[in-house]
Amino acid sequence: MIPATLKNLPEVCKYGHVSKKARNEPLSLYTCLEAFLREEPLVPEDMWYCPQCKERRQASKKLDLWRLPEVLVIHLKRFSYSRSMKHKLDTFVNFPIHDFDLTNYVANKNSTRRQIYELYALINHYGGMGSGHYTSHIKLLDENRWYNFDDSHISPINEEEVKSAAAYVLFYRRVNNDRASASNGVYSTDIRRLQEVSVGKDLR
Repeated sequence: MIPATLKNLPEVCKYGHVSKKARNEPLSLYTCLEAFLREEPLVPEDMWYCPQCKERRQASKKLDLWRLPEVLVIHLKRFSYSRSMKHKLDTFVNFPIHDFDLTNYVANKNSTRRQIYELYALINHYGGMGSGHYTSHIKLLDENRWYNFDDSHISPINEEEVKSAAAYVLFYRRVNNDRASASNGVYSTDIRRLQEVSVGKDLR
């Protein structure tokens, strides 16, 4: 799972206040990923302890993607906490539905495989910090169609309706080079089991 930040990127979002303007401006998922992987200095209270000199030193840290899974789960951090306040981040993140290309983000340059992903499901969160409601959008494989799951209610939706500022957790599947993008999803034969799950209630 890759958590993706939604605040102003990168240092301001991790250490300081975010202006209302910055929070309201749309972001791309690629921008969030680049901020997540960018090298960042450690704050003074979290300085690195050097085992040789036995002292705390100024340092920086960096995360890399070395190998990617068949199923990639991205958690958008929509809740911000500080000593004085906490709030929900309603920034719209423009995430790819098709052809989510992560090839250039893999640090292992010995890998020649293209890292292309397709969205097949996502979880939405509506509400604020104290309370809220969860729904999900799922693409059925044999119908090549999206459905909205809201508690026990299931209804078809257009692909254009999948994106919203409520997107909270994104589920991607790797696409093989010889496979059509429409092959990513869930079989409608599983719909009976999905109908038995109250999505909103189970995730509260």
